[in-house]
Amino acid sequence: MTAVGVGALLATVYPPAAERALAAWGVRPVAAALLGLGLVSLFAWQRFDRGARVPAYQRTALLLLPALAATSGDAVFLRLVPAALQGLIAALFVVSLRGGGSLLYDAARSLHPYAPDFIAPYCRKSTMFFAGVFALQGAGVTVLALRPPAPGWGTASGVWVWTPVLAASMIDWIVRKSWFRYFGPGPLDQLLRRLLPPENTAPGRRSLEYIRRIRAELGMPPP
Repeated sequence: MTAVGVGALLATVYPPAAERALAAWGVRPVAAALLGLGLVSLFAWQRFDRGARVPAYQRTALLLLPALAATSGDAVFLRLVPAALQGLIAALFVVSLRGGGSLLYDAARSLHPYAPDFIAPYCRKSTMFFAGVFALQGAGVTVLALRPPAPGWGTASGVWVWTPVLAASMIDWIVRKSWFRYFGPGPLDQLLRRLLPPENTAPGRRSLEYIRRIRAELGMPPP
């Protein structure tokens, strides 16, 4: 999940920064600087994150675009970098599905060590859903790179493009809460518990029973 977070941060920050840098210095100096930074980060990633899900050839492929920009002087290759980052994020979600796991299930277990095994099928479906969202987002950023708006390419490609992910996250949260009906102590969760009693559905009763059992094992009071 760390690689996804880093990729998302770069995909957000890079477009507005690149737009300003291109206006100030031109294509080749920006491409050369980006290529240098990319090489340094590649060696650092290879040294400190040997167990990363991203294969070395995919990390190296990201350097192709600034290299093409440096040799051709065409800014389109630099504008395509966010699309490549979005595609890489989508690939991370897909690759995590190998072997029956999923990126979101790993994230859930990392955040909540007592997360039950029965959430795994839902996490796989959600992982596939977000892989599709990022792939579509990458396609949208590609269109913006090839046909950039006269002003505001950086904002459109780095900020507004995340609207689908925010909408997808909200949909996923609503579906997850409605299905598992696991509610925390917060006021919003308590309101949802009254609107969606876990006792009324089989998945909700399963979640409630699991929570009660784990809390009893830990010596905690029932929910």
